[in-house]
Formats: sequence, structure tokens, C-alpha cells
Amino acid sequence: MAILGIKLDNVLSFNDFSVDFSYPKKANTSSISNENLQGVPSFRYKKLNVFVGANASGKTSIIKAIWRILAFINRREKQLLEDIINKDDKDSRIEIDIAVDNKNEHSLHRFKILCKDKLSNDMKVLVSHSFINLSTASSSKDSYESRVKDLDDIKDNYVDYLEALKDSKLYSGWSLILPATEPLFDIIMFTRTTNKEDEVLYIDILNKVFKTLDNSISSVYKSNDSDDAYVIEHGNGSKIIVQEGIKLSAIPLLSSGTKYGINIANIMYGIKKNLNQVYLIDEQFSYVNSDVEAAMLSTMVSMLGPNEQLFFTTHNMDILDLRFPFHSFYFMKKEFINGKYSITVNCGSEACNKNNVSPKTIIDNDIFGIAPDVNRIFEVGEE
Repeated sequence: MAILGIKLDNVLSFNDFSVDFSYPKKANTSSISNENLQGVPSFRYKKLNVFVGANASGKTSIIKAIWRILAFINRREKQLLEDIINKDDKDSRIEIDIAVDNKNEHSLHRFKILCKDKLSNDMKVLVSHSFINLSTASSSKDSYESRVKDLDDIKDNYVDYLEALKDSKLYSGWSLILPATEPLFDIIMFTRTTNKEDEVLYIDILNKVFKTLDNSISSVYKSNDSDDAYVIEHGNGSKIIVQEGIKLSAIPLLSSGTKYGINIANIMYGIKKNLNQVYLIDEQFSYVNSDVEAAMLSTMVSMLGPNEQLFFTTHNMDILDLRFPFHSFYFMKKEFINGKYSITVNCGSEACNKNNVSPKTIIDNDIFGIAPDVNRIFEVGEE
């Protein structure tokens, strides 16, 4: 599964917003391999999508929106959408294009979602679902740019969401981690393994992550007293027992960055085992050394399998120095336009796509105007 594009209106902070996760021309050099739908080499999508921007620029919101939309399509629960509608007295519109690989049969799907009457006790959710099959022949020239026109030609047919989605399955899953400041994401959850080999791999990843985040940690292992608890042991012999279900903030002695090691290890294990096809990671490295964040992101990208995709938010501008293609970076900002705030996004390849130039030049020169206005802070010291 691969997400090719999203349009949002009156969803969270997004109004008349669109973003494209495809790219028309193969990059000359790139550290990311196989950025195409498996079996359809011309159908290109961005395996890595890094969102950069100031606070309140929409980075977390885009991750939440993707998660809620995917969950809604699979679970058919309209509450998942009710919680992300912005203005109750206005219709909300969502459009998402998804390429699906089901047993080597490829198709491109478009889901158009209309949410009406939020102010009533029974919000109406209508969905128009259309799709086309993609050719898997070796000579196929199918691309998103060429086939999306066929989707555009299909007339919308909005019906009740339960009817529209009754036969719609994405045939793959997703993995999501948000900061502990978000509801439901402040609870410790360990990955459940199904066999001894996987358990050994998971514990090995836990050890590598925690020892990198805190070099005083000597070992991480499963508790002998509980199936859902792990022991973090330091070199001086002190031990911390972390029980599943407790709050992240309740873990004693560990630094803020080290506590996030559980989430990081969980998602690295998932990517290593190719458990899902879409991975959504928001602000897990705010308290982590920038070099460590860069190393972990590079490793996660290197482990992505066919038809897998990673969405990642960061404040760490050193990430832009990694050898990822320009088209992997999205620069977000919030602007006051025509009397209202709107979130806009620009892809790095819109400014430059040269192999000998770092995407960090976009930040250094503030090409897209995303640098925060800090003048008010300086004014505090001048008063």
C-alpha cells in the first residue's frame, strides 16, 4: 500500500490543503531504493516523507489526519472523523488516493469523504469510492501521473459510508506513534512477539536502542515475574522494572529521551519485520541527540520493504543533511490569508533537486519562509 496524495478541507487546521506523495521522474542518485510500486516500476511514490516546520505549522496534524483516514476506511467508524473536524457548522471534505497491492494485483483507489451536519446529533458521512486496475506487465508505463486522469474521469457517487466501504479493505496495516502529550499515547505498550526467534530480535533491538540513548544502561531483558514487563539494568547494578500499561512519565530515573526508547524500538522492530506498510512517526526524538535521531531514521529507511512508506516529523535540521532526495522533504507553515489561518506545504524538489546541494540550503536561505518570527522574544529583553 502507498499513499499518493491527500486533500483536506475543514479538517484539523487544514483548509483547502493538498499534498502529493508521488514523483514523476526517477531520481538520478538516491539513498532510497525501489521508490515504486512493486511490479509497476513506473508507478513511483515517495517511501520517505519528512515534515519540517515551526511549532503549530501542521506537522502533527498531518500525521493524525493520515492515521484517522486510514482507520476510518478500514474500521468504518465515523467517530474517527468527528474528532478531527474543525468548524462544526461547515462541511468537511477529505480525498485520499491509495495504491493497493493485493496478491500481486495492483489497483489505484480514490476515497472522497464528505462530513455534513456536525452540529446535529447524527453527523452524516458520505463516501465516493472509485478505483482502477494497474497493469503489472513488464512493459507497463503506468504511473500515478498518467492513471490519476482516469480516476478524475470517474463520476462521483456519494453514498452512506457503511455502504461505500463495506467491501473496501486496504489489505495492509499501519503503525503510529505520537508524543506522550497526546491522549492515549502516554501509555507504555510493548510489542507482542509470537515466537522465540522474534522475541530475541525484539529484545536485541530494545538493547541497542536503550544503550544508544543512555550508555549507562548495561542490559534490557524480559521480566521473569511478568509476561508484560521488561527490566532495564544499569552498569552499577540498579534495575528499573517497566510494566506495560503504566504512563511514560511514571518510569523512574530515565531521561525524557530515553523513555521514548520503547516507542522507537517498537517501530524499528515493526519495520525490520515488515509488519505494516505505512509507518507514522511524530516527534519521538525531541529529547534525543540529533546524531542519534539521524542514525535511527537512516536505519529505518534502509529497512523499508516493498510498497512500504514512512511519514516522519522533526525539528532537527541536521536531518536535511542526510543523503535523502529533495522530494522526501516537506516544509510546512501556517499563514494568515484572507482573514483566516491556513497551513501550506512545499516539497523540497520545488526549490531544488541537484545532487550537489543539500536540502538544508532551503532552511538556511528560508526559501519557503518557514522560519519562526522570534522578534517578540527579543522584545521581552528590550522592554
